[in-house]
Amino acid sequence: MFGLVSLTVDAACTACGAGLLTCPEHAPRPAPGRPVVLSSACMRCGERVEIWPVDAITPAGTV
Repeated sequence: MFGLVSLTVDAACTACGAGLLTCPEHAPRPAPGRPVVLSSACMRCGERVEIWPVDAITPAGTV
């Protein structure tokens, strides 16, 4: 679990759509290039991060 932080989708994202389909809050949204995670919708549960096929979601401000 990430706690209350913003999440970013980085360049590792393949835009496969898995995150868009699995989040019950619909926080990941399509965007040009790769999805974005809407902070207002994200519950920051961290559960979907584990099932996405690539490690493309990170807490903002980390590397």
